[in-house]
Amino acid sequence: MCSIIAFSGEYDKDIIEKIAFNSRVRGLHSFGYSFALNKKVLVKKFLKYNDFLKSLNTDKPDKFIAHFRYSTSGDYLEEDNNQPLILNNKSLVFNGVIDMGTKKDLEKKYNCTLNSSNDGEISLIEYLKSDENLIQFIKNKTFAGAFLSKDNIKVIRNTLRPCYIGENKENKIVVSTKDIAIRSGLNNIKILKQNTFYEI
Repeated sequence: MCSIIAFSGEYDKDIIEKIAFNSRVRGLHSFGYSFALNKKVLVKKFLKYNDFLKSLNTDKPDKFIAHFRYSTSGDYLEEDNNQPLILNNKSLVFNGVIDMGTKKDLEKKYNCTLNSSNDGEISLIEYLKSDENLIQFIKNKTFAGAFLSKDNIKVIRNTLRPCYIGENKENKIVVSTKDIAIRSGLNNIKILKQNTFYEI
């Protein structure tokens, strides 16, 4: 039960702080966000909410993805296990479960080398292959996630995890639940169609 956020538009401190505050109900173990700067994807992770918020308000990115973690795999006190995850200049935040195995088990089962004990890294590896590959991969998992590259943000969910998109002024904002969107004052709130990529 983690919380994901995806934002695209003119940075608006007030609405972003509302969304962040209302998203805390789904995870307080760790916080992080990623954004692109000079064609490089940067990831910042924190164990304290106030540190997360201060850093985000300093960077003021016009596109970012963020994650509030409720820890289910990998020790959250080890930073590499927390989200956003990053590979090949693309990052991921997600809510769900890919596989509850250990890092060693996952590497053997999925024939890969992992940088962390976070099972979401496997879905990022699949996404790097192709959009369609990721869609097929998550069909039997629980997944709602946002992928950020130097050019865009893509969001997707399957049948087992919710994810909503709303608007504030000209900004497009994705959050984990309809309740978060409503309490944050978003407009035109819609649930994302399952197994379909949305670019924001």
